[in-house]
Amino acid sequence: MDKAVAISNNDTVFLSWVYDEKIPDCLGFAIYRTDSVGRTALPAWVGFKGGSNPNWQHKDTTIWPVQKFNWRDFTATRGDTYTYDVVPMTGTPNKLQPDTGKTITTGPVTLTPKRGSFSVYFTNGILATQALTHVLPQGKSGGPDPTVLHNRIDQPGDPLRMKLAGQILDGMTMLLDRAAKDGGDCYCALYELDDTELLQRLVTAKGYLHIILANTGTDDAENKPARQTLHSAGVDITDRMVGANHIAHNKFCLYVDPAGKPRAILTGSTNWTSTGVCTQSNNAVVIENDDLAQAYFDYWKRLKADGGAQGQPLRKADTTSHPATIDGAGVTVWYSPNTSQTSKPARNPAIPPDMKDVFAAMAQAKRVILFLVFQPGSPSIVEYAAACENAKPGRLVYGAATDPNANNDYKTLLIHRTTKNTQIVRDDNQVVSASGVNTQFAYWQKELLKLPGAHAIIHDKIVVIDPMSEDCVVIAGSHNLGYRASYNNDEKFRYRPRHQPLAQAYATHVMDVYDHYRWRFTLKQTSVKSAFSGLDPTAKWQDKYYAADSIARRESLLWTGQLPALPDAPAPSVPMKAAAAKTTGAKSRRTTKAAAKRKAKGAKRVAKKPKTKAKKAKKTKSKKVKKTKSKKTATKKRSRKQA
Repeated sequence: MDKAVAISNNDTVFLSWVYDEKIPDCLGFAIYRTDSVGRTALPAWVGFKGGSNPNWQHKDTTIWPVQKFNWRDFTATRGDTYTYDVVPMTGTPNKLQPDTGKTITTGPVTLTPKRGSFSVYFTNGILATQALTHVLPQGKSGGPDPTVLHNRIDQPGDPLRMKLAGQILDGMTMLLDRAAKDGGDCYCALYELDDTELLQRLVTAKGYLHIILANTGTDDAENKPARQTLHSAGVDITDRMVGANHIAHNKFCLYVDPAGKPRAILTGSTNWTSTGVCTQSNNAVVIENDDLAQAYFDYWKRLKADGGAQGQPLRKADTTSHPATIDGAGVTVWYSPNTSQTSKPARNPAIPPDMKDVFAAMAQAKRVILFLVFQPGSPSIVEYAAACENAKPGRLVYGAATDPNANNDYKTLLIHRTTKNTQIVRDDNQVVSASGVNTQFAYWQKELLKLPGAHAIIHDKIVVIDPMSEDCVVIAGSHNLGYRASYNNDEKFRYRPRHQPLAQAYATHVMDVYDHYRWRFTLKQTSVKSAFSGLDPTAKWQDKYYAADSIARRESLLWTGQLPALPDAPAPSVPMKAAAAKTTGAKSRRTTKAAAKRKAKGAKRVAKKPKTKAKKAKKTKSKKVKKTKSKKTATKKRSRKQA
């Protein structure tokens, strides 16, 4: 059935629609937004092939229509309520006409952080955007100047800082503001702290603040200045200095009322740093619930009593989850470290109790698994998402992750799963490094992917399951959603089934980040000459949505609530390492031939340059020494990395 749907979070509206039949001569869709004031066509910045937009001036979608079946509205105003009309535009690029008889309209949607007892916030910290490119001066590389950006995001009140942060600062200081106004105390456990504005806010709260501040590595380089400031100001601070290869990774703040009753908690993925607030994809949520707040208060006390040991009393207590009912939905919170072993073993690690819960929820997905993660390690939800798709072909999996490669170079990986392609997520065709636009062409200017030396691009730790269904699930917190976090780190996450408004807020954020990088990935895999350079002047752009077994169409059916649920299937086992990709037909033959060719070349090289046993032994020894040094260096670096 022809249908349009809109979902939102506090900053962005995600739209999706579907038509039963291909529309003759359709060159795209005009999108109209209607509020209490009137009806307005949404803006667009990219026109038809052969054009350009050097000054990044928009036209509306009646002139430059949308040639896809979903769209994101970044220009909506926080707090307002809208409906959207999707109108096919037919004709030729210079003479478009609306087919008003085929107009479809969404239900109302409001841009607000409030989702019942939850207030959820997201950053706008994706740097690889054309908007940022046109705001900052050009740097030496031809893209935006990173030095100017770094200076601006550290300045309280700077317009660019506020734009990138979105409402996340409001969420992060909400409970501190409540204690200042209504009395009571705040109890924080933080991993990283260097943001000027947030540090000053903590100093101001010294009369009612109790903070556990972690070290950021053996030298504590990142937190040392803030730690000294807090001590000098007389703040009640506990220094939690954990050992190498372990991190006290929490990012929460708890409000206790004047009567000593825990009332609300702030948690999420956002570190209290200028980069966490402004240059990464992050989230924060304030939860109003006495039972959950009490569980966090008990955890805070356990952390304080533990010192920096991550000892067995703490680990044993964390093996038990804490349930609560919020807005009629069940919520489960897990804390870590929650294993008796103090570090994840290199071989055959036992599944931690919290990850067992996560995997069980993923295995029950009926339609889709969405995720955003940072450095999850292995095993993690990334491998398990692939295992779930393989166990139940047809289950959609979309996500993005920032993870280091073998050279310790942090990349953003884009995961785009389909029914036909059942390769493991590490297959080069399915998980790829996403980037910004790295050259100027057509409508685009060169972008900045991240600040020099930065690790995280995507820093969220989110899994969303079946957000358009009543059986939806949201998993989010500071936990990187891999085994290592459960074994080695102070963490927490919430597992919330059957809270659809919340699931759709998180899903909007995931699709915002995923869709942003999806085209940039395609561009990276294509020469500029062959890349998308503007709208198609013909109606052929629709073809992929109406092809047999079209994954694009299944996406539209998913978001409009018309994708049938898949039958139950046994939960897959947890992959301990990347498996070989499944290939068939011509691709398999090409792969076999290529492998044979490489093998033949290798044999020739060996034949030409025979090596003695002594030389081989010497080279092997040299490699081992290098590898050991490399591992030591990598370990040292990892202890200082922002996670």
